[in-house]
Amino acid sequence: MKKSIKTTAFASVIAISASMAAADGIVTVYTAVPQNFIDALVPMFEEQTGTSVEIIKAGSGELLNRLTAEADSPMGDVLWSVDGTVIDFNPGLFEAYEAAGTDMLADGMKQSDMWSPFTAVVMTFIVNESKLDGKPVPDSWAALADPMYDEMISSARAEASGSAYIQLATVLQAFDSEEAGWEVYKGMLSNFVLSDSSGAVPRFVNDGELAVGVTLEDAALRYVEGGGPVQIVYPAEGTAIAPDAMALIAGAPNGDNAKAFLDFMLSQEAQTVVAEQGRRPVRSDVGSNPALLPLAQVNSVGYDGKWAADNRARLVDQWKDMVLDVQ
Repeated sequence: MKKSIKTTAFASVIAISASMAAADGIVTVYTAVPQNFIDALVPMFEEQTGTSVEIIKAGSGELLNRLTAEADSPMGDVLWSVDGTVIDFNPGLFEAYEAAGTDMLADGMKQSDMWSPFTAVVMTFIVNESKLDGKPVPDSWAALADPMYDEMISSARAEASGSAYIQLATVLQAFDSEEAGWEVYKGMLSNFVLSDSSGAVPRFVNDGELAVGVTLEDAALRYVEGGGPVQIVYPAEGTAIAPDAMALIAGAPNGDNAKAFLDFMLSQEAQTVVAEQGRRPVRSDVGSNPALLPLAQVNSVGYDGKWAADNRARLVDQWKDMVLDVQ
């Protein structure tokens, strides 16, 4: 069995505001969003509303486990920035709420009545060409399955990471049939060095531990803009351009503040910050970061979020079985 790079995933509670607040002045947010979005957006919300935000940050799989354990006595108010299938597949844990600004969403961003989109995530490759040992820069999903890249590709685990599940579902939708997609993915998986953390994937590539990573566009962009020895590559067969989700937790103890938080994150002001941070905004009246390839030039697979949600349990089970076979 191949050795996997592991990172410790754990929930840590970060008190974003140092001031004490009354119970009705608090909103507790469970999130898998990168820290830069928390740092940029949460203080803006606090300043505008006077509401104190408490963040519990972990991977989407761990957050789901926590929500399930707390279902009879919820402690959180909002789940922010996860794969929408996490919510669609567990509707009993959430309460449907349509955030203000939904009427300004770009085409394809409204995918569920249970949740509102926060950003449009794009799946890409991050490549450190100097670590390819002269091999060509892979430019397609099929290329990642080539045995020449054995143990050179960083990826998160699909059962633990929402973005890694999107990656899996994207490959299965990028080919003529699911069976053909699985055949390509099996080759990819045999080349993967798996991580429990999606955030670790681009870092390993930037640091030269691995040559290629399958990651989110904005995560790769941070290393490019930071001067790292990496480039962003968009797979030729097409990729996912899919909204991540934010939702009201069922029985939220601070429901009104939770709704205000969701409304703010979909506002034009917040979505402008989203673009500045390198993610694609979901509002039609906010443009993308100019450092990114224009969205019209990104080949899309027409990612089917409903199919991904409906088939999540089956696909994750198949993924687990395949890991045992090829890793």
